[in-house]
Amino acid sequence: MNIDDQLSGSTRNQPVADADWLELKAEIEREVDLVESSIQLGDQQLCWLRVGNPDVLLEKAVAANDEQAESWDPFWAATWRAAQGLDRFLAKLDLQGARVLELGCGSGQAGVGAALRGAHVICTDCVPLALKVARLNAWPVRERMQFQLLSWGRDAYLEERFSVILGSDLVYDPNLFPALEVCARKHLQRGGKWYVSEPHRHTGDRFSTWIREAGWHSLEHDVHLDDSRVPIRIFECWLPE
Repeated sequence: MNIDDQLSGSTRNQPVADADWLELKAEIEREVDLVESSIQLGDQQLCWLRVGNPDVLLEKAVAANDEQAESWDPFWAATWRAAQGLDRFLAKLDLQGARVLELGCGSGQAGVGAALRGAHVICTDCVPLALKVARLNAWPVRERMQFQLLSWGRDAYLEERFSVILGSDLVYDPNLFPALEVCARKHLQRGGKWYVSEPHRHTGDRFSTWIREAGWHSLEHDVHLDDSRVPIRIFECWLPE
C-alpha cells in the first residue's frame, strides 16, 4: 500500500497500527501517556499522537543531573503553532526528492509535512523520547524518514549536507543561537536554505539581527494561521556564495 492509499478515505485519520507500530507505542507508553489528536500537515488531515502528561517529563528533568536533564526536556511535547506555520510555508517550496534535515524535531510535525510533500527527511532531536514519538507519528511516510539523536554543539555532526534545513520554535533562547548556527552551517549544502519559524517573540527579533551579524542573508515571511492570533514568522536564511 502506498502513502496515498494509507492517507485516503477511512484510514486518513487513523494511525497505521501494524505490529511494529503497536510495539513502539507500547514502549513509549511505559514512560508517558499518549493521547490522539487531529492535525493538518501537507494538506492531509492526520491522526497525531502527543504526550498527554508532559508534567512527568518536567519532573524527571528537574530530578535529573545537569548532563541528563536535556534528555527529559518537556518542551518538545507541546504541539507548537510555529510548526504548523512552517508546514504551511513548505507548500510554497518544491520538496519532491529533496534531502531535508529537521533540527529539534520534537514530535515530528515539520519533518512529516516535508515528507508528505515528497522530501527525504532526517529528523534530529536531543531527546530520545521525542525521536520515538516522532517515529510513531511518521509511520505513514516512514520510507522517506530517518531519525538521529543530535545535540547542537555536543554530538558529532552528520556527514551529509542538505539542500533544506528546517527548525520550528528553536530561537526562544539567545544562548542557543551560536550552537544552532554552527550546526546549520555545518549541514547546509552550497546554495541551500535554512527555514526557522517562531511566533514573533522578542527573542525572534534578536535572532533577526544576530543571524545577519553571523554572516547569513535572511528574509522574513509571515504565515497567518486560522486562529486570529499573531502570525508565524519564517526566517529564510542562506549563506553567501
